[in-house]
Amino acid sequence: MVKEGAPREVPLGYAFLIKISSFLRYLLCTLRCSPLLFFLLLLPALCPAATPPTRHVLVLHSYHNGLKWVEDINSGLFKVLLAKDRNDLELHVEYLDAMRLGNGLTLAGMKDLIAARYQGVEFAAVIAVDDIAIEFLGRHRQLFGPAQLFFCGKVGGQPLDSYQVDEMVGVVEDVDMVATLTMGVDLYPETRRVIIINDDSLDGRRLTPLVDELERRFPSREFVRFKGLAMEQVVERVSRLTGNELVLLVNFSRDGAGEVFSYEQAAWHIASRCKVPILTMWDYYLGSGVLGGLMISGVAQGEKVARLVIDQAWGGQDPLAPVVSTENRFIFDYNKMKWFSVSYGDLPPESKVTKEPQSVLWKYKQFGWSILGVALALEFTVIVLSVLMYRSKKAEAELSEHRNHLEELVEQRTVELSSTNDQLIAEIDERKKVEEALLESEEVLHQLSDNLLTVQENERQRISAELHDELGQSLAALKLQLRGVAGGLDHQPLPVLQQECQELRSSINDIIENVRRLSRDLSPVLLDDLGIDAALEYLVNSFCKLSGIEAKVNLVEINHLFGQNSQRMIYRIIQESLNNMGKHARASHFELSIEKRSSRIFLVVKDNGKGFNVDAVLGQVSAERGMGLTAMAERVRILRGTLDVESSPGLGTTIMVTVPV
Repeated sequence: MVKEGAPREVPLGYAFLIKISSFLRYLLCTLRCSPLLFFLLLLPALCPAATPPTRHVLVLHSYHNGLKWVEDINSGLFKVLLAKDRNDLELHVEYLDAMRLGNGLTLAGMKDLIAARYQGVEFAAVIAVDDIAIEFLGRHRQLFGPAQLFFCGKVGGQPLDSYQVDEMVGVVEDVDMVATLTMGVDLYPETRRVIIINDDSLDGRRLTPLVDELERRFPSREFVRFKGLAMEQVVERVSRLTGNELVLLVNFSRDGAGEVFSYEQAAWHIASRCKVPILTMWDYYLGSGVLGGLMISGVAQGEKVARLVIDQAWGGQDPLAPVVSTENRFIFDYNKMKWFSVSYGDLPPESKVTKEPQSVLWKYKQFGWSILGVALALEFTVIVLSVLMYRSKKAEAELSEHRNHLEELVEQRTVELSSTNDQLIAEIDERKKVEEALLESEEVLHQLSDNLLTVQENERQRISAELHDELGQSLAALKLQLRGVAGGLDHQPLPVLQQECQELRSSINDIIENVRRLSRDLSPVLLDDLGIDAALEYLVNSFCKLSGIEAKVNLVEINHLFGQNSQRMIYRIIQESLNNMGKHARASHFELSIEKRSSRIFLVVKDNGKGFNVDAVLGQVSAERGMGLTAMAERVRILRGTLDVESSPGLGTTIMVTVPV
């Protein structure tokens, strides 16, 4: 619509014709050729090119959407078939959902659904993924007309001609269990038993001959098959594996009780209680607790069958072979390598390692040690501010290292044991409790990460206040005293000057003591120099002196039982217990004892303070109850110990920590 008084717009088509006419008149006048000749020359350019016909491709999955294996296959297919230079293809995806339906071979309803949904659509190619979809394609070949048929995900065993489909081309999974187990035996030569975990699904049955071949190839090893068991039974049995054993996870999507699991869920349940390495042949298990193996990649398999479709369905190329095998690769999980003490030199050549740590941490660690060396070189000088800056840098480095360690804990949290209770009362209820505990622990970890910056800023403010109130004022007073001494050198008698110098020496000693106190607050030097026994004795004496609380101490020597990091954790746990007592308990007496019983250390801190309601405090959201108990619980968990808090209003508080040696 054009407004009144506005210049009239020329339609785009008319403008284009005007330009063409002007261009033709220019050529006619310049070259003086006949109009007919120019019309013949420009006719091909004026005629629009024929639009290529749209090719329809159907992808028929055996299982359901959202399964990692299915998503990996789709990623490979989409990457090739839906590339930017391919605008003549329309892709359709259907899911038979055989894993959850139970029997994918009798999906008569899917036949009617596909027939109704694609009525009138002529497919150029149909891709069947996994054996159930391949067999469905063979049973209902008439649904897809003259489409060329492709497949991938076939695990071997049943020949192609048994599917009653002619000229089918695709990718067969080359499942090499022998190479995977050989690699595992090379890593662990002391292996005597191999635990085979396989289910009774269609894939599991077709992989059984490969398991039989393993027993023939490794006659000196004992093979135990977990088959027809419920998930609880499998988890209970693998939890008892402690010796010279390996677990080979073949296929487990439906347990003996009929419950369906995704591949990642099944691997996670098994690995969460398994103390020996788990090997497998499919990369979708990675990150769920398995160590590694000669892996089959779903993404690579999808890309390969997609290229076969492009080359042979409408590329005009004859297939070099009707069946192409997968190209497998040894892949390992870095966290599980670290857990089971596997080094890079032990791996097969050209192996791939996932979730490797970044090297930035080591870079900053070297920088921190450089700052430490510079600070130690200046320790005997009078530049007090440089010493304090070094202590601040060290505290920041410890906070950064702890934050990075928390991130690693979050990644490992899904595969760690959440409970050591050997008596299972109700397995289903116990799993729910474990899941709730994991969620709460993850929330606590996030809360700890959020509070790290707040703790760092509070520490800086505290150090700044100490510098201003203690050292700043002391140094200012020292300066005034020095000025008074300098002014009285000419007329003050010698005894007076000596008395003033004695006062200066006393002030300097007070400043030195304040510097040492700040240094001890930032990091327990006694712990690094003399060990935890001397550090704890000094900690208790200092606490009693400052708080006025009486103490009864019974400690055994534990220097030789723990490394430096573990000693620091134990020191911080006891320090936090004393700090909480001094802030909240209003106690007049406490007892601290450390005992060694068998292979465990028992730490007990008991006071006669006002106590508190343990259930009410622990039931609070982590952000409301502060970081004291949360930090203690996290340190105890890192030490693989247990923390018990017993308290009642008016009856005092007892904190018991048990740590394995």
